[in-house]
Amino acid sequence: MKARALVRLWSIFGEPLWIVVSMGFPVLSSLAFFLLYYSMGAVSYVGFAVLGGVMVSFWGNVLWSMASQFNWDKQEGLFEIYLTSPASISAILIGMSVGGIIGTLPSAAIVTAFGWTLISVLQLPVPVVGSWLAVALTFALTLASLYAMGMTLSSLYLVYGREAESMNNVLQEPVSLLSGMYFPSVGTFSPFPSAVQIVASLIPLTIGMNALRLALFSTPGADTLALVFPSLAILAAMAVVFMAVSAYSLKALEYKGRKDGTISVRIR
Repeated sequence: MKARALVRLWSIFGEPLWIVVSMGFPVLSSLAFFLLYYSMGAVSYVGFAVLGGVMVSFWGNVLWSMASQFNWDKQEGLFEIYLTSPASISAILIGMSVGGIIGTLPSAAIVTAFGWTLISVLQLPVPVVGSWLAVALTFALTLASLYAMGMTLSSLYLVYGREAESMNNVLQEPVSLLSGMYFPSVGTFSPFPSAVQIVASLIPLTIGMNALRLALFSTPGADTLALVFPSLAILAAMAVVFMAVSAYSLKALEYKGRKDGTISVRIR
């Protein structure tokens, strides 16, 4: 796990172009929504724009550097090494998750600092009055469930081969919309009908984003931990379920690959 995490960190910080891309794009998307809300007079939403910019970098990391990694390794001929080594496939995936989270933290920090500076310079009334304990718990459980979902997708992508890249392109923007990266997608202020909100709630990022908003921008004097507790329970359950499904599916694929070699065939 440690070895795979170090490789992921080196791949992120060892290439200057990747550093610029991973840190620059979330800032641009966050700035776009920030200026949109500011020009519309929806000043209370600019905090959502900053929060969305922080989380979009993690969502992109889950899709492009987590779910797709085993498929890319298979194309490069590395997955055979994973199968023949004594290392656990799940441990390799957890190492990728840890490396991805640590590698994405600087991008999240830059978006936060950039957004906070804009709010301070423009003197916008965006009070952060929530509980930092609730924020930390929500953030940790959101990442755990999100990367556990990435582990599950990695086994699915491994089966479908190069179609995985098309699946990433299909999932990227719709999930960003449904999960409410930059606006509430579930609850009273959601623009979506109830049926769409129910579907959106199946995505860990949706629950996490809603809980983070409650934790950061709750009403002064409110019991923030009590407000986010249902979301924390759902996120914890999602993390456990996705981890279990991932472990089972990877074990089945590993057995199939060792038995008849089909999982090691490079799909062109």
